[in-house]
Amino acid sequence: MYIIEKLFKICANLLKKEKNIYVPKYEDKGKPKDVITCKHNFMPIDSTGEILACSKCGYLITKKRLVRTSFKK
Repeated sequence: MYIIEKLFKICANLLKKEKNIYVPKYEDKGKPKDVITCKHNFMPIDSTGEILACSKCGYLITKKRLVRTSFKK
């Protein structure tokens, strides 16, 4: 009898509870990073090292393009 009463109380408590669903809002509080004015610091994002991403703004570039543009200065 004790087990039945406990099960009944547990079921009653589960049915009474309101399920609060929290939906996080996407809020970017910082300033948006500008790809043109950023002083890029490229780092490899994969094990091959062929694709590089800026650690500051997230700009993606290939290794071939980085080598080609670095000589234009």
